Parts: sequence; structure tokens; C-alpha cells
Amino acid sequence: MTRLKGEPGDLPLVCLPHAGAGAASFARWPRLFDPPIGVLRAQLPGREDRVTEPPLSRVADAVDLLYPEVAALPPVALYGHSMGAVIAYELARALTADGRPPVHLFVSGRRAPHLRGRHSGVHRLPDDEFAEALGSAVIGPPRFLRYALTLTRADLTLSEEYAGSAERLPCPVTAFHGAQDPLVALDEVEAWAAVTREFALHLFEGEHLFHQPRRVEIADLIGKALG
Repeated sequence: MTRLKGEPGDLPLVCLPHAGAGAASFARWPRLFDPPIGVLRAQLPGREDRVTEPPLSRVADAVDLLYPEVAALPPVALYGHSMGAVIAYELARALTADGRPPVHLFVSGRRAPHLRGRHSGVHRLPDDEFAEALGSAVIGPPRFLRYALTLTRADLTLSEEYAGSAERLPCPVTAFHGAQDPLVALDEVEAWAAVTREFALHLFEGEHLFHQPRRVEIADLIGKALG
């Protein structure tokens, strides 16, 4: 089964979702871009049409899974939100090590890879405390509740246990930040400047999932950066 959904175009933009989300979270993004940019939406195991597969709990496993398809494409741009940002960064590192660096890395809703998180133990909480910590009132049959908690716990394990470095990339890095994000502080996003010689930061009103209501503006900025 393909891990990337969509048409790559001459300049593929690989989009990686936040914890608990899948390729469908970017379903409305392809129409926001004109050629040559083509949006490819990454689908990790454990969600949507891959719900029968166990979810991953290590960034390295996600990179290993996605890398063969991404490496087979023309030079790509990468965009990741929150959990997806660290997967995008590590994909960028892997591509660079293989002599095919991405043309641009876009990240949102995530601290720089070399910083430790302020909320690092959520994935270890018991189910009831875990659901409460997520701020989610998951309503549905027990089977759905088990699915939602299992997937999100695995994703948060992947995200919270990640310990990266400030290895500099040869490509530009652009970061997006929601001014009211309760999980990520502005200085943590500004620290992405350490991984590149060409850094840009754009601020938006909004909380942690600001990238969805602001997707038109974000897509416009991505398009201009790649133009």
C-alpha cells in the first residue's frame, strides 16, 4: 500500500500530520496550490485506511517507512505539523545524507528538534487521565475509544520521546506558529533557526491546530517560498 496519497507534480510537497491525524487532515490542501506544486499526503499506519496496522511509536520507524517513496520522487518540499514536523525534519536529514536534500522544509506547531518538550509524560498516563489531558471528550462505542486512545498514545510516544539535534540542513526552513498555542512557545519555534542558514518565521492568531483555519494563508506563503 502506498504511503503517499495524491499527485506529486513536478515539485512534490509531502505533508505530514499531527498526532492522532492521518492523510485526511490534508484533504483540502491540494486545491490550494497551482502547478508545478503537487501535494502528497502521508498516511502512517494505525489510521483511516491503515487502521488494521499497528501505529508506530518511533520517529525512526516513520522515516524508514516513508523514505523509499519520498526518495523516489523529484526533489521534494516537506511540510509537517506538530508530530509531523519532527518526522519531516528527520526525513530531510535522511534525504540530505543520501545526497538528495529537500528544496525546503516547512514546519508548524512544533519546537525545534534539539529542544526537550515541556509536556513529556502525557503518553504514560492511564487511559482516563490520558483522555482528560488531551482535552478530548471522546464519545462513541468502547471499540472506537480504544482505537482513538491507542493511536494517539502511540503518536504522542513518538512525539514526546523524540530527542533530536540541531543538525544543520542545506535547505531553507520556514516555521509557522500560532500565537495562542498552549503547547509550543514562540522562542521554541524561533530556535528552528539553528538548523539552517536561511530561516523565516510567520505568526498567526490561533492555538495548536491553527494551521487548519489558516491553511489558505499558509499555502500562499509556501507557494511564494517555492516559486
